[in-house]
Amino acid sequence: MLNLKLTLEYDGSKFYGWQYQPKLRTVQSELERALEILLREKVHVSVAGRTDAGVHALGQVSNFITTVEVDPNTTPRSLNGILPHDVVVKAIEFVPLEFHARYDALSRQYRYVISRYPVAVGRGYTFFYKFPLDLAAIKQASLHLLGEHNFRAFCSSATEDPHYLSNVEEIAWEDHGDKIFMRIRANRFLRSMVRVIVGSLLQVGRGKMAPDDIAKILAEQNRVAAGVTAPPHGLFLEKVFYAPDHIAPRRKARFEEPVLIENEE
Repeated sequence: MLNLKLTLEYDGSKFYGWQYQPKLRTVQSELERALEILLREKVHVSVAGRTDAGVHALGQVSNFITTVEVDPNTTPRSLNGILPHDVVVKAIEFVPLEFHARYDALSRQYRYVISRYPVAVGRGYTFFYKFPLDLAAIKQASLHLLGEHNFRAFCSSATEDPHYLSNVEEIAWEDHGDKIFMRIRANRFLRSMVRVIVGSLLQVGRGKMAPDDIAKILAEQNRVAAGVTAPPHGLFLEKVFYAPDHIAPRRKARFEEPVLIENEE
């Protein structure tokens, strides 16, 4: 048995998100189809973060178990010959059998791209925002999001999770003239969380909200009080972070205790 970790890049424009959905085109279905053609066995892939429809990825991470001998140096090229052009396998590496792309991820990093002007070339990868923005106010408001908070107000109202806690480790805004980049890193993200945060902070930058309103919305946990959800095409999953040996410390302790493994189920 071999466990392989894949680093992927994809253009989400023509996908209904990552997760498999019957009769719909998803990244998971295309990747599993290509792997099954290449390996000639049924494959199920796990993923670090399930991106929504229209969201792109520069460094998505997936893994799968196989009984087939795989050469990590040549397999990416073989897979890319089978995959559609809007999905690319950038790298493959062997990882411990216990490794899970989602559960061992320590944090994920997203980037959102905003354009101050309309664009023709690349319009599917940046959100044109026509209103002037006060970037200083946006940065001030962003400080309220750092640390661990209940982000119930900053996710899709349809989200049902055991809890809504997330620890935001970094949030930064970069002014590149025609474009503005927002980078955010956290241990976990709720459904549409980055896009709701962007939509809310843009309201601050436009003067429709005060910077301190973000703290109030966090405390009240009221989705209606937050801003609209920014469109998906400006969002990129940029990178997923793991421990050096790939296994998160909180999970590694479990694998070191055989009794716990036996009773896990």
